[in-house]
Amino acid sequence: MSLAGSVYDALKSVLTVETRLDNLSQSFASLSADVKATNDRLASRLEDHDRRLARLEGKFELIETTLGSRRRRLPKGGD
Repeated sequence: MSLAGSVYDALKSVLTVETRLDNLSQSFASLSADVKATNDRLASRLEDHDRRLARLEGKFELIETTLGSRRRRLPKGGD
């Protein structure tokens, strides 16, 4: 193997490593963007579920207080 061949192989391996690192960096950036998009979507859904749950809790509290007040009044009215 000649000196020129050795230098060429060394440069080729360096460029290959740099190319691989660049590809890995791009893949990581793409994956990071995908994770962020998924995180944002899930956060939005959780906020929606949180609002729905708050509305349901309010409805149940209203029903409980309405039924509770009727139950208290029924025995008094029957006396």
